[in-house]
Amino acid sequence: MKSTNQTFKAPGKKINIVTLGCPKNTVDSEKLLKQIESGGYSVFHDVEDFSGGTVIINTCGFINDAKEESIDTILYYTRLKIEGRIEKVIVTGCLSERYKTTLREEIPEADCWYGVESTAGILKELGLEVRNDFRLDRILTSPGHYAYLKISEGCSRTCSFCAIPAIRGKYISRPMEEVAEEAR
Repeated sequence: MKSTNQTFKAPGKKINIVTLGCPKNTVDSEKLLKQIESGGYSVFHDVEDFSGGTVIINTCGFINDAKEESIDTILYYTRLKIEGRIEKVIVTGCLSERYKTTLREEIPEADCWYGVESTAGILKELGLEVRNDFRLDRILTSPGHYAYLKISEGCSRTCSFCAIPAIRGKYISRPMEEVAEEAR
């Protein structure tokens, strides 16, 4: 697991978002960080030695190595929960989208399971609501000289070897004006 030890201060409870997988997950985590921070939480990104709060794991479910890394990460943080070092484990992202029912049965120590596009559900779990005034805002976790920008989501091709349409849905392009606004 990587540990970038990035902390973004806000008063209140603590949340650590662990991001696995592709840049799409990075953008999703950055937007979720901003939404949670706007609700008064102290937010952290990819802090391995985190304790005393909630961990949200944004999983990858695309290839076997990524699935294994996601499961190992979930098991690591659920072990910390059992030891009393963290309060809650929330799992979201592609692996959870793809295998939610099986994972819920196999790893009952995780408190909540969400798929992709689950910001509203996660925020509700934390006692928060989506803040539309921060809809395009995010807390960047990149080094600062670059950031990822999602211009589309999903894929409409049904290649037999690819799980992206099953995980992320059909291809949807974002409006150019919205992408330009977010980039600014």
